[in-house]
Amino acid sequence: MDQSVDWSQLPTELWPKIGKCLDNHIDVLRFRRGQFYVTDKWGAISWIDVCSLKLIQFSPPLCGFGNKKHLVESCGSLYVVDGYYESENMRRNYAGRQRDRDDAVESFKIYKLDEEWGTWIDVKNLSDRAFILSKSCNFSVSTKELMGYKGNCIYYSDTFDDWMYNLDDHRIIDKILWSH
Repeated sequence: MDQSVDWSQLPTELWPKIGKCLDNHIDVLRFRRGQFYVTDKWGAISWIDVCSLKLIQFSPPLCGFGNKKHLVESCGSLYVVDGYYESENMRRNYAGRQRDRDDAVESFKIYKLDEEWGTWIDVKNLSDRAFILSKSCNFSVSTKELMGYKGNCIYYSDTFDDWMYNLDDHRIIDKILWSH
């Protein structure tokens, strides 16, 4: 079974090696098919050879220019969700408090890795799948099997609230409105 893994679950001798190789820009770490996978700030996916402690690039970098890459496994395939954030002057909430960089999502784009050809496919529709993004792990769910989630949507949190990004109309909806 694929599962998300955080830094604390890795042997400590891997931490400096991974950090140095990716210039400390690791966005997500996953365990899949017996390997640890990471994505860097350009969206390139690498796996960690635990014996040699080397990173082996597994995919080409994305052509996306988002600010944050999220690695998601769904139905056996690897996806990178590219998050785009509002400009600095737009990142103040209603009370005037400065929000974190991860908080001001403007939009998302999704890319699926074609593992056979080593190319990225632009994904416009997740069908009945929903992606859940968090700071500690990312995963997908079937909305047919799990009530309360809408297909073709990305769910994420910021410092202040939980949100749903609808890929159909590109709207961002506060969690209070999900069921309406």
